Amino acid sequence: MAQYEQMISFRVCEQRSAIASKGFWFKENPLDYAFPATLVQIVLVVVTSRLLYFLLKPLGQTKFSCDLLGGFILGPSLLGRNQVIRDKLFNPKHASLWATMGLLGATYSMFITAVKFDISMIKGTKHSLKIGVPGFFITVAVSLGLGYPLATYIAGIKGGFFPIFLFSIISFTFFPDIAPALEDLNLMNSELGQIAMSSALHFEMIQWLFSTVQDIATKDKAIHGALTFISAVVLLVFIVYVIRPLMVSIAKNTPEGQQVKEFYVVAILVGALVLSFISDAIGCTFVLGPVILGFVIPDGPPLGATLITKTELLVSELLLPVFFFRIGFRINILSISDWKSFTTLQAIIGASYVAKMVAVTGAALCCKISLRNSLLLGIILNIRGIIDLTLFSRWRYSQLLNEHVYTQLVLSVLIGNMIATSLVHFTYRPHLRLGPSPKGPRIRNIQSVQSNSPFDILCCIHNEESIRNLTSLLEASNPTEASPICAYIIQAVELVGRAVPVLVPYKKKKEGNKFYRINSLTHHMMQAFLNYSENSSGPVLIQSFTMIAPYKSMHETICRLVDDNLVPLVILPFHENHQVMVDTNVTASIRQFNNNVQEYSSCTVGILVERGLPGRLTMSHFSYNVATFFIGGPDDREALALAARMLGNQNVVLTVYKFIVRKKLSEGNYNEDEEMETGLDESMVDEFKLRNNGNDGLNWRDIEVEDSIQLIDAIMNSQGDYDLLMVGRRHANSSLRDEEMSEFVHYAELGMIGDMLASSDFCGGMVNVLVLQESKELSRNYGSAFRKIWE
Repeated sequence: MAQYEQMISFRVCEQRSAIASKGFWFKENPLDYAFPATLVQIVLVVVTSRLLYFLLKPLGQTKFSCDLLGGFILGPSLLGRNQVIRDKLFNPKHASLWATMGLLGATYSMFITAVKFDISMIKGTKHSLKIGVPGFFITVAVSLGLGYPLATYIAGIKGGFFPIFLFSIISFTFFPDIAPALEDLNLMNSELGQIAMSSALHFEMIQWLFSTVQDIATKDKAIHGALTFISAVVLLVFIVYVIRPLMVSIAKNTPEGQQVKEFYVVAILVGALVLSFISDAIGCTFVLGPVILGFVIPDGPPLGATLITKTELLVSELLLPVFFFRIGFRINILSISDWKSFTTLQAIIGASYVAKMVAVTGAALCCKISLRNSLLLGIILNIRGIIDLTLFSRWRYSQLLNEHVYTQLVLSVLIGNMIATSLVHFTYRPHLRLGPSPKGPRIRNIQSVQSNSPFDILCCIHNEESIRNLTSLLEASNPTEASPICAYIIQAVELVGRAVPVLVPYKKKKEGNKFYRINSLTHHMMQAFLNYSENSSGPVLIQSFTMIAPYKSMHETICRLVDDNLVPLVILPFHENHQVMVDTNVTASIRQFNNNVQEYSSCTVGILVERGLPGRLTMSHFSYNVATFFIGGPDDREALALAARMLGNQNVVLTVYKFIVRKKLSEGNYNEDEEMETGLDESMVDEFKLRNNGNDGLNWRDIEVEDSIQLIDAIMNSQGDYDLLMVGRRHANSSLRDEEMSEFVHYAELGMIGDMLASSDFCGGMVNVLVLQESKELSRNYGSAFRKIWE
């Protein structure tokens, strides 16, 4: 009998659950099935996070905080307590699919961050190491010194070595945590943001290594930890010595200016998932392999930029919110019952925050950074993010933490970030310098340049088409032995595929150096300026840089260069120059960049509208025909000052049109500011005429008009064969600033007269126009009749 019983087999039938419903018409609720329920969850997550971001962004909140807060609101602490929401919208039986999507987003987010990473960024600023060292070691010492002895009083934390790792890691500042926050706050290119990111980067490798060691050391058995460690080393060696050469080869074999082939992009993205699977299989964190892979991929174009362009939007706007939402959803305030443990853990976390702030603030003060900015730097370096949440979730899953401690840690991240980013948003001003102002007058203009001192000009370029007009303008500006020209040439490149904005000095390509890779377009552009310098009629020193930054904050780098080098003139290309070569979105970004420089620069800013051919510049001869329109005001005086310098060049022919508005004179209703402006105008005109008396290259024409209508007609009648037209953006004549007249202005950054000169109605739209604006700060400090209207 027993023999027959052993031969009997049993078959258990289990109904296979469908993932999609048949529909309402079959009386089925779609939310009872995994696929439609997940679709509804994704829509709800994205809509909730974007709505919160829309509402809270003016308060300085980041996408990270809004995603996490959205999960908290819909979680069991608030709305999730409702049974309908809990059972229908977020049914636990669908949690595995939901969790998989979130972890996929975290994996690719870590991978993208690693791709953007450039090892040269660790060099950082001159103060970053001085600030980073005390900020790291003092914080770890305080957190570990308090946390390890008190860990026994906190229920829910596993014993052994884990408290050492826990209280050390919660004091770390990870670069992938603060970089997205600074980007949301538009501080990536600010001085404060640069120092914060550089300070965090110095110990990034140590922190990642420490986190990996924690993952290995907390295994249940020593043999498991040893095997995991050996496997991780083998994986590292394989990626560095096998995969990295392949990545470098792909980048080198991609033609310049083109994106990497789609096959390679797909292969790399799939490879990141394969390495994530291997990392998890050997007992390490699932992001280890993708992160190492990202580190060995060359950042920037062509490979890094292509990967970022094709993947970042989907990951950051769809998959990553799901991950943060899931983290926030698992927070349950009701799980906190042991308030003694709660108080102890929060005190340790608070002490860690305070220790970092005090250490960073003290170090920053020693670097002569103001107290206000030093405190803000300490606040920024306390920002947490995706790395912390990934570690907390893994510890919770591995039962190193219970739900009570997990909830506390996540809540501390959420509340701490919301407070930190709000404080930074409302108190930091990027256009103000961190420390004491540089020696000498910080605000300069063309009139302040002495005839026997160097004339510094900062020229920004976006493409090679602007080179000939800029070199003609430099040559016309009369470089002499007594007053040489120093030109700072800045190639502006949008930040894509990199994590941190950079300003890189141009260096000639060194032959035989196989590790030095230079962009040939950059090389050709910079070499063109160097060739001009060697063949110019007078001494012209060229200092070339490549500026890689987001357009929305690119002006901050320009303004810092101006302040540091006391540059009196910045020349920017008009956003519609050669617009057939750039995308419409880029054109709009360049225009905003120009407006920002006009707003915040501490020197005169000129916008060069390239409509015609450059001056007649050859190796043996140069000629330039310039017309300047003078109506009155600081901006027109700057145009006249530059014209006076050009007139020193015997190959320049200058025509000055000075307009006298008789209606304004007859009314005689000047206020004090207008009288001062008129006096300054007349004084400069008299000095200009006196210095250039008998100069055959000067044609001076005084034109009297009754009102602004006749003024515009007179300007239209002054058309001629010119290479360059110069005019101020703003004018002392109030009739040119009326709201009625502004309706006819297409480009406010050019002013009314500049807009008219740059139009197709003047000289057929075939003449270059330089519109100058004196620093707004200079106008505020010394008073101008037009400042109340234009600001």
